[in-house]
Amino acid sequence: MEDKKMTRPQAAFAEGQRVEQTYGGCGQCVLYSLIESGFDISKDVFRAASGLAAGVGRQGETCGAVTGAILAMSALNGREFDKIGETRQRNKTFALCYRFIDKFKAEYGSITCKGIQEKLYGRKYDMDKLADFQAFLADGGHDPQGCPTVVGNAAKWAAEVLEEDAANPQEEYAMFR
Repeated sequence: MEDKKMTRPQAAFAEGQRVEQTYGGCGQCVLYSLIESGFDISKDVFRAASGLAAGVGRQGETCGAVTGAILAMSALNGREFDKIGETRQRNKTFALCYRFIDKFKAEYGSITCKGIQEKLYGRKYDMDKLADFQAFLADGGHDPQGCPTVVGNAAKWAAEVLEEDAANPQEEYAMFR
């Protein structure tokens, strides 16, 4: 039997799911899986994502997996510090984010942590409250089909968007859709 090597998006999914289930911290887990899958993202970006988990600082707002993926796309494609007036790279990053967010919303209907919780578990949790966090875990929050799959999908979709763009870069990127 032939052993098939995983694609980079498949590897990012598997690693993202594994590290989220093992360690938690959705934004960092997306970045970790992309770095481990061969994307040249600075480990400083990984460190900077420390506070993104559970909807930014456990507030249930923008999903940490989403912000981690956007940080990855921005780190690889965004405008540079000494080129603040440049628009091409900024517009390119917007275009990549649009594609990623479209994939994410098609699956989860929302990019907020609380919106995703409602879809997956039928309720929202206040993740900064111990009782709610314990209920989240009891309801399967860190079971493979819960947030680890959200993280895996975010890593996979980010990898897909990055690879699609690398294979077919555009001359110009529109700032708006």
